[in-house]
Amino acid sequence: MAVYSTRTAVLPDFDVTGFTKIVASGGELYDEVRSDGRWEVLRELGGDDKTIYGVASQDKECPKDRYRYTLGVKAPVMSSVAPDIQASLFTIHIPGSEWVVFKLDSFHDQYGDFWQANPCQLIKDLGWEFNSAVGLHIDAYAPSYSAEGDPMEFWMPVKRPRDGVCHPEP
Repeated sequence: MAVYSTRTAVLPDFDVTGFTKIVASGGELYDEVRSDGRWEVLRELGGDDKTIYGVASQDKECPKDRYRYTLGVKAPVMSSVAPDIQASLFTIHIPGSEWVVFKLDSFHDQYGDFWQANPCQLIKDLGWEFNSAVGLHIDAYAPSYSAEGDPMEFWMPVKRPRDGVCHPEP
């Protein structure tokens, strides 16, 4: 089993604004946005912080076995994009939480194996429990991310376990 470097962070509430889609796999939207020019739109929209966040969440619009995946940025600079693009943007609120942040040295080489290792089990092994009050996870692509072989981060909201059981969400 691969070992991933981790860090913890405490983050206040924030919003992510970008493109969203109900999917069976976040890779569906990731591939579309990377190939059709919207990735560059997000970098522009990000202003000073060009980190792109991939938020996997559940809401009432998601049918069984699907979830919402949103690729977006914090604090968008709306004046940097055309009105028709602005109208297509979706904003999701991320509640404040403690987070375990896993660093993957290569998105392409490690993301599938990371999921096979089960992020819930990985945080449990670190002494944490999934924070279901937040109920989502985040893929974070740094401003330097330009190809699938580049590093990225996977963020899981956590809390100290109440019963020793990890309660997974998407």
